[in-house]
Amino acid sequence: MPINPLLSIIIVSYNTRELTLNCLKSIQKDKGLSFDLNKIDKSEKIPTEIIVVDNNSTDGTVKELKTLNSNNLNTIHLITNSLNSGFAKASNQGLKVARGNYLLLLNSDTLILHSAISQSLNWLSTHPEAHLCTAQLLNQDLSIQASGGYFPNLLNTLAWSFGLDDLPLFNLLIKPFHPHPPHFYTHEKFFLKDHPQDWVSGAFMLLRRSVLDLTGGFDENYFMYGEEVEWTYRMHLALPKSQCWYLVGPQIIHLGGASAIDKSHPLLREYQGVVSFFKKHRPRWQLPILKFSLKLNAALRSLINPTYKGLCSKI
Repeated sequence: MPINPLLSIIIVSYNTRELTLNCLKSIQKDKGLSFDLNKIDKSEKIPTEIIVVDNNSTDGTVKELKTLNSNNLNTIHLITNSLNSGFAKASNQGLKVARGNYLLLLNSDTLILHSAISQSLNWLSTHPEAHLCTAQLLNQDLSIQASGGYFPNLLNTLAWSFGLDDLPLFNLLIKPFHPHPPHFYTHEKFFLKDHPQDWVSGAFMLLRRSVLDLTGGFDENYFMYGEEVEWTYRMHLALPKSQCWYLVGPQIIHLGGASAIDKSHPLLREYQGVVSFFKKHRPRWQLPILKFSLKLNAALRSLINPTYKGLCSKI
């Protein structure tokens, strides 16, 4: 008799055939997970299901996934969309069919290292003070990648816009929207130890089902970028005494941007995500100040790098 999964892993794919396949292979190397739900695993591995939501890829992703499925006795629940519905909506599709008590949102451009998924789940299951956790994200060269930070407010977004958060010791005064990784010249230690923080990257978000039931998933008005900030803020409002944790023990490689569903400029997507957050969660009077600072930021960047030209008018 089939058993229910304890963990559901949701991956959104869009023209990332090789990346998605490599991601799935790395998941299956996690020694703490069991993907055979047709029998009870006496080794006490974590019963796990994998859900892939494909956003109308045209690079043969679906064909490859179906072949992989047939070779692995249908271990992947594949959902195929007829259009590119965006990351937030596609993730919600996967969350709606997920059966696990724990849910992992995982980017297709990630590689799991050292059984990071089972390590993270074992940690979360024994820490009731946390409702969500993430692994330490690494770049391809294994340097530490920034992952999340503090919720955006008028002070830290102005500091971010004007580059003040790049100054030594400034982030001790105002909690940064985007803390720096340790290789930045200020050599901050934010990402070198376990700690609670406001939000984490959507590349790896492990949460309890009860959190999904309470908050309802991503806001589908976000196509891509900023949706994880907005959702974790609603988690914070619904669970003010609970915490979102960053862990350094579990590690994954995140290729960063390789799985982008929206091919517009990444900084523009970041700007638009912050604007959407302020529209929904901050006082109305703050919005014009925010937009002015972002436009000025884009204009200054365009003086140095021509790839930023035109962003100002799109904010």
